[in-house]
Parts: sequence; structure tokens; C-alpha cells
Amino acid sequence: MRTKLLLAAATLAAGLASSMAQSNVYSVNVVGYYNVTVPGGLLNHGVEQAFVANQLTNANDISVDLINGVASDPNGVNNTVIAFWTGLHYIAYQFYTDADANAAFGASFGTGWYDSSGNIYHVPLSPGAAAFLQNPYHTNLTVTVVGQVMQGNYSVSIPRGNTALSLIPPVGTNIDSFPTFPGVSDGNGVVNDVLAFWDPILQKFASVQWYTDGDANTAFGASFGTGWYDSSGNLQSTNKAFQPTVGEGFFIQRYSGGTSNWVYNFTVQ
Repeated sequence: MRTKLLLAAATLAAGLASSMAQSNVYSVNVVGYYNVTVPGGLLNHGVEQAFVANQLTNANDISVDLINGVASDPNGVNNTVIAFWTGLHYIAYQFYTDADANAAFGASFGTGWYDSSGNIYHVPLSPGAAAFLQNPYHTNLTVTVVGQVMQGNYSVSIPRGNTALSLIPPVGTNIDSFPTFPGVSDGNGVVNDVLAFWDPILQKFASVQWYTDGDANTAFGASFGTGWYDSSGNLQSTNKAFQPTVGEGFFIQRYSGGTSNWVYNFTVQ
């Protein structure tokens, strides 16, 4: 798959590195960055948020990976908040610079994400994981993630229940272009896997369901191939209900069956 990213070519063997620039780069080792916008506008929905993904190999430490562009406040009022899904509930942390953490808690452990007791959070956000970022301001917030593009084969575990995920490669694509998803399908539309995506404008979840071609025909009287369908029987790749952008996460909700592995491949050509 060929994609256009904000990338910088890295020729590590020669000890050379270029500065970040927008370009088409096709290389074995590719490093770069992407920007994610967290909408502002408190008047409409309260605290606005975006479901942000880590799609680069980096420190895999949330206290390091997501610090560019986020907001800190020593009073603990206008800090950016990150909320992780644990599998049962959300757990949230606030962003502080080292100086603001010292002002807030009387001690600090570096710039990063802190719990309410003043402890910095060093739990990984690995490639293919996602979390909510909450923007405390009226204006949009732009967050930058830096790292290296992972290439080759990926295997993502899809357990029963709700899992916060993203595509591992940093691409904006139609989700049906990764057709090897090991989905659970049901012609009655009862126990199908659900992909729930965050609508940044409406600030709420929307969803599509997984159907095989045969089960879609049973459910809707027409089918357009195996993939994600909306409630009207439209294949997602046709009506583009959900086309993840770079840096965007989603939930997979599995109601039945056991854990399976989602295996796919990506190469920058």
C-alpha cells in the first residue's frame, strides 16, 4: 500500500537524518510525525475530546509520547486530560509540565501525565492503542506524535468485550481495505462484532457492524461483500461511514466468541 505521510527519511547506517518535511517517502526505515486535532468549543458539548491513536514506534510511554501541544495548568483547572479504557472503565490523568506539577503537588517527576496524587504515569501506549484526549479550551488543540513507521506483518488481539484500538500503520484509509479482520458475523444482526468510532463534530460514538457477504444478504436482502455495514445495509467502504484518519482510534466490541488475531501487512513502498 502506498500512502502519503508527514515523514522524514532516516539513513541510519550512514548516520544521517533529515529534518521533518511533508513529502512522499518510500524507504526501509521511515521516521516521522503526525498531528491530531482535539476540537475546542466548550459551549456546545462541555469538554471536547478526540480519540487519539499511537501509530508509530516510539518510547511507548505516554508520559513521553504525547507531550507536544498539550496544555498544562498549575491550578489543575485547564490541563489536557487523557482517559484510558481499561476493559471495564476509564482511568484519567492530567498533563503537567515539571514546573506546574511542582506548583500543584509540591513535588514533580518531569513533564508528563499525573494522577490526582501527583504521581507521573509511565504506562505504555503501544502502537495500535488509543485513548481519549480532552481539550479544556474553546480553541482547537493540535497534538504531535513522533516516531518510526512500523512495517511488515501485524497481529492484533481481538478479545471478547470492548477494546480500544487503531490501525498500526499511520494511514488514512477505508477500514474495509484491511479485509482480514477476524469478525464474528450473524445474519440476524444480534451478535455481530461492532466497530464504534468517535464523531469529533457531534462528540459521540457511531457504529457499524461486521457481516460476511452471505449474512449481509440474509440481514438486508442485498450484500456488497464481507465488511462493515451500517444499519441500512450499506457497506462502509461504499458510504464511507467510517474512514479513519491518521492518528484516529476506534473501539471493537465483541459480544460472542473467543479471542482471535487480526493479522495484516503494511509496507512503505
